[in-house]
Amino acid sequence: MRLNSKVAIVTGAASGFGEGIARRFAAEGAKVVLADITVDAGQTIAADIGEAAHFLKADVTSVKDWKDLIEGTIAHFGRLDIVVARRRLSQ
Repeated sequence: MRLNSKVAIVTGAASGFGEGIARRFAAEGAKVVLADITVDAGQTIAADIGEAAHFLKADVTSVKDWKDLIEGTIAHFGRLDIVVARRRLSQ
């Protein structure tokens, strides 16, 4: 439980490495906000993780979305300690 009591945002969390990071952080005791533009997958993963997770739609290329993401994280979990900013690259 190395991340017990920490709150993290993980972007790109609806699949791949971002999903893995979000799941691992939750397993280590963190509360995790999963951020992605892929709503259905993000919500499904957050529900699978449980109460330690919350999904927020966010496009990491948008300054407004970053502001909303940070504010939404603090509103939901009361703080923010860690940000893992991943971006999927187009093929």
